[in-house]
Amino acid sequence: MRTMTPGERFMRALSFQSVDRIPVMDFGYWRETIDEWHQQGLPADVDTTERVEAYFGCDRGFETNLINYFGDDGPVGIEWGIWPPFSKILVEETEETRLYEGECGRILEHKFSGSMSFQSKYPVETMEDFLKKVPSRMDPWDPTRVQPGFEAMLRRGKEQGQAVGLWIDGYLAWPRILMGIENLAYAYYDDPELIHAIQRQHTDFVKGFVDMALTKTKLDYACFFEDMAYNHGALVSPQIFREFMMPYYHELIAYLRSKGIQKVLIDSDGNTVALTDLLVEAGADGHYPLEINSGSKPELIRQRHPNLALIGGIDKLTLMGDRGDIDRELAKLPPLLEKGGYIPALDHRVQPGVSMANYQYYIDQKRKILEKYCY
Repeated sequence: MRTMTPGERFMRALSFQSVDRIPVMDFGYWRETIDEWHQQGLPADVDTTERVEAYFGCDRGFETNLINYFGDDGPVGIEWGIWPPFSKILVEETEETRLYEGECGRILEHKFSGSMSFQSKYPVETMEDFLKKVPSRMDPWDPTRVQPGFEAMLRRGKEQGQAVGLWIDGYLAWPRILMGIENLAYAYYDDPELIHAIQRQHTDFVKGFVDMALTKTKLDYACFFEDMAYNHGALVSPQIFREFMMPYYHELIAYLRSKGIQKVLIDSDGNTVALTDLLVEAGADGHYPLEINSGSKPELIRQRHPNLALIGGIDKLTLMGDRGDIDRELAKLPPLLEKGGYIPALDHRVQPGVSMANYQYYIDQKRKILEKYCY
């Protein structure tokens, strides 16, 4: 079989089609992990996700190829969502954190960690808040959204033959960003009109963003960010999903397909085995990252949905052990690979405490397995 471009390889693997080999990719690296590896021999100039991928001989991760991706060095793509950003006023600073208030709400940010910030107050609490703060900042055609690094990123991807993707905040993720999960949970019952207003405006924004992006490049796939589950299952009931998310998913995914976007992937951490029933009903072609310790075993999802492409499903914690642990984890891959439509990857970013030597061993052994699957 002829050698394929990375884009062909990725898109065909998602389509259960023949490939020259399955992509070798992961979901990136925590900043602290890269810093630790610099102490273990990683060259100092290998200091971003993209450079680390190249150093280990990996394919570029599909999230690195999103037009609204933001790299370790800062903005390189097209600004997404609220633009310009909500105002933030620094009210308190310690050696480790910064506390901000303002239109953003109230946020405690970590200085030296990739961990999520703690937010005690959110921008939107009422319909008045939403109408005052959000629509005016959601012009997808605002030319200042395009960052200086975008053209170079796009050119580099084209030269490498990469597929091009689009990040989309999903229909739980977006109102959660504006309101917080607890406030959102109450609002489904207390203020459904507000939730529908947020979803309607968001759908219109994404359509406009797609149209704007298509003036600059083709789009091959879209990734919906959701994170709508925890280790015991979904954060919302099927009834909530069908009332507040499903209609908008159907409308938007139909629009994406009409614009030539071939694959729609939906992300969620947590135990998503049962949730995949709703994701498939919504129109998903693929799902990731399949967090093993939350119960999202790829073989269970494959039994429920034989035609749903899967990415992830390798327990990241095994890289904290020894080579025997890594070998045992990788030994589960062949039965899944034989059925197609599966790109094995760690089930989240490579975390601090994983040695560089262990990661190199994992990549080398995984590559040997994946190169056998040319189908």
